[in-house]
Amino acid sequence: MGFEQTLNELQAELATCIQSDKESIPWSWLATAVSLILSDHSSGVSRPVVLAELEYAWHRYSSSEEQDSAVQRTLGGFFLRGNTVPGPAALFELRIIALEQLAHTSIWMWRLSGSDSAPKGMKPPRSSSTKQMSAFVHQRFYPMIESAEFEGFFAGKRALYLTGLCGTVSEEELKLLPTTAAVFVLELERDARLMGDFFGVEIIDDQAVLTKDPAFDAGQVWGVVDTVIQSSEEYAVPHCAIVEINVHPQGGGQPRLMAVEFRGGDTSLANALHRGDYLGLMCAIAENSDTLSYGAQTLAFVLPSTAKAAECQTTGLHSPRVWLAQVRPDTSQLTLLVQVVAVSANMPADGEPYRRALRVCDSTGTRDATVWGALALRVARLRAGQTVLMRKFNAHEEQGTVMLNGSLDIGSGIDNVSSFPSVPHSAALRPIETLDRIGSAPSSSYARVSVTRTEPLLSELRDSRDLAAATKLVHALCGRRVTRDSDGLVCEKCAGPATDTKSVFALAVDLDDGTAVARARVAAHVAATMLATTPEHFLKLPSKAQQLAALAKPLGQAFVVCLTAFTLPDNTRDTLLRIDAVCSAADVGYLGEEQNYKA
Repeated sequence: MGFEQTLNELQAELATCIQSDKESIPWSWLATAVSLILSDHSSGVSRPVVLAELEYAWHRYSSSEEQDSAVQRTLGGFFLRGNTVPGPAALFELRIIALEQLAHTSIWMWRLSGSDSAPKGMKPPRSSSTKQMSAFVHQRFYPMIESAEFEGFFAGKRALYLTGLCGTVSEEELKLLPTTAAVFVLELERDARLMGDFFGVEIIDDQAVLTKDPAFDAGQVWGVVDTVIQSSEEYAVPHCAIVEINVHPQGGGQPRLMAVEFRGGDTSLANALHRGDYLGLMCAIAENSDTLSYGAQTLAFVLPSTAKAAECQTTGLHSPRVWLAQVRPDTSQLTLLVQVVAVSANMPADGEPYRRALRVCDSTGTRDATVWGALALRVARLRAGQTVLMRKFNAHEEQGTVMLNGSLDIGSGIDNVSSFPSVPHSAALRPIETLDRIGSAPSSSYARVSVTRTEPLLSELRDSRDLAAATKLVHALCGRRVTRDSDGLVCEKCAGPATDTKSVFALAVDLDDGTAVARARVAAHVAATMLATTPEHFLKLPSKAQQLAALAKPLGQAFVVCLTAFTLPDNTRDTLLRIDAVCSAADVGYLGEEQNYKA
């Protein structure tokens, strides 16, 4: 796989630039960063420029030490300037180093430092413990500090999650203003007695079980996190995160599902919670019998899950390299480099008008993904065999099978690597294969070829002005072919009427590179590039002869193409080729690239 080889090379080269080992650069961070760079440079980019932009992005990443997109584990960002200073919505995982009361006042301060933890598979930030700051304690937490029930709770570098942090200069020292948004982290062995007193919880076989009444009444609730939902403007409660927990009754019995809402400035706290974690609440606001909210007096505690599924959970963009065979249920925020096997028709469900199944594969196996909403519309444009980067997908088990799940609501994204126009332009970013070596397995390869023949695909449903039969009508919404039935035009993939259509090119070409001759279909946008015209201009040509002359323009020209091998769903024996990206061979090569990179 050309893109994967390029990623491996860039990872090694970046490690040399930053004078570090290759393993210190998270694979998924690198894959995402390279994908963004290639997307931004549609007309090509040299390898030195890619490395320069990667090094800049790495220094920004490592200076703020955001080990994932949700949690920052150092205070170093507050000592930076400009846009890199963390905003009030940033979530921090920190430790309380010391607690003190200002002399002759009732004001409490705690001394905070970065956390020494890190997502599994990653090294802790090198400077986590080097940055410390004093912070004013909000009065909400004064009863915890001053009451006998919480004696000793803040000793021993207690970990906590905080959001809503803002810096201020006090007595010529940068300090943090008080925040009400906090989740305190409990530890299984250290806090066994405290959990019994606070929540009536007993640790049995590494499980926190309700066995008795708490030592005092503060409206306690103790449950197991099931789902974390980040809301958006389209939900009934915007700017709100909802954590669904299973509350088990004391002594056993059927659990009850309850929703805990984190609203406004407290919303980011939900990012501290994951499926399988234990969540304890005191003084939560009861919105109704099934819903609680994190209110003005609420205290929140989390006991991270010790289950194996939680241990392999990765967070944010910066998870380690994961293969499809390694995906386990209840893992989240996965980054995967895969090939498309098939895309389903639209399957509306649960009030969502757009839902599609996407089957993908890599060298270790095959998985199915369900893609929702606007992301499902993008998936409709994918074609079999294309290499794609799937970002921030979750996994779950359904009838004994591990399934992937993605939507824009949880931050998922899909980058079609095969269609990046910058890669054919950039000789230093992809290897060149010869036609006689391009295999039959679904994959994308790059070749330098000459076009010897263009052939219209003779679509039956096309604009009446198309005299050469070189275009077809597609659904403007998803880019898929339309057909005609008794009710009019319908989209084969959206399973509904195609009220808005457009014309795109439908061509095949014969290619020759001196080692073999191959026939390939041409993606619609690629055909427009090769013909140097748009379908609209093509359809305005008044005669068939002029249209055929326009189709002959690429003949004899040399191109660098991304060739994708694929099979049709109803024919698994014959391998077909499709050109998904192209550039003129004359346009390859940039100042700063080595001559031996030139195609």
